[in-house]
Amino acid sequence: MIIDFHVHLMAPPKYLAPAYWDHWVRLASDLSGRPAEKIREKLPQCWDETGEGLISDMDAAGIDCSVISVIDHGLAPSVGEAECTILEINRLYAEVAGRYPGRIIAFAGVDPRRAGALKILKTGIDDFGMKGIKLLPPTGFYPNDRQICYPIYELACERGLPVLVHTGTEATPLYSKYGYPIFMDEVAADFPDLTIILGHAGFCWWPEAVSIANCKSNIYLDIAGWQPRARLHPLEEFYKPLRTMINNVGSHRILFGSDWPALKLMMSSPKWVDVLRNPSAEAKEAGLAPDAKEAANILGNAAARILGLAG
Repeated sequence: MIIDFHVHLMAPPKYLAPAYWDHWVRLASDLSGRPAEKIREKLPQCWDETGEGLISDMDAAGIDCSVISVIDHGLAPSVGEAECTILEINRLYAEVAGRYPGRIIAFAGVDPRRAGALKILKTGIDDFGMKGIKLLPPTGFYPNDRQICYPIYELACERGLPVLVHTGTEATPLYSKYGYPIFMDEVAADFPDLTIILGHAGFCWWPEAVSIANCKSNIYLDIAGWQPRARLHPLEEFYKPLRTMINNVGSHRILFGSDWPALKLMMSSPKWVDVLRNPSAEAKEAGLAPDAKEAANILGNAAARILGLAG
């Protein structure tokens, strides 16, 4: 079984304020050297509010199940609110999951600073049937904030649900400092029964994420968004860090993720799966490539245990 643990539905302005993508286009243009207008022309290929495009990409890659997580950018000062309220977005995500039972699972998401944030999550979980919680600290909050975040972790523990937290840097207009993995060490210690997924494995702060996960057995790492590393500098910036993660944390606590659809223009879903399932000859020769058992754990076995899908 292959499970993509880190997916979003993007459909400006319904799910996401267009201002976010204005910043994203500028960054992508700067990093790639391609004209911003050319990048903007291709963005509609990423928009999907029904799940139809996601299922098509999953089928092409042999992905059995994807976890779609609501992201709440609305309180980030330079982004603003989407057309729909965050409660409506949670409902729409849940409806997509209901449209594709067994193929798509929805996680509820909200900025904990919102009035009624906990009520929104309870509605998503209890009324909409959502199976986990997603937090995005780079909008401007620390994930170890006891006043606004701890009630959410308490809710997750009560319901027996996992929490996926963005870790690592974020593009303008969001704030990278709130994604530093060290803040989750305190959370993992205070909630030892809570399953915590460090989204993106901390990106450039992956050594810190690995160090924390090494001594906190309730922490998992997902590798969503690592496609540019795998494409541009696969040996040094993808397979080598991955081998360190496996050796220190174990493949049973590493999760495959794509951050779909934001990076589909960088690497297709089939190619991203293949990076793990069929590692390069160079990675094998260097002793960095995951073996068959490790790849199976990362691609789906670890996620299946979290989601209760393991046979």
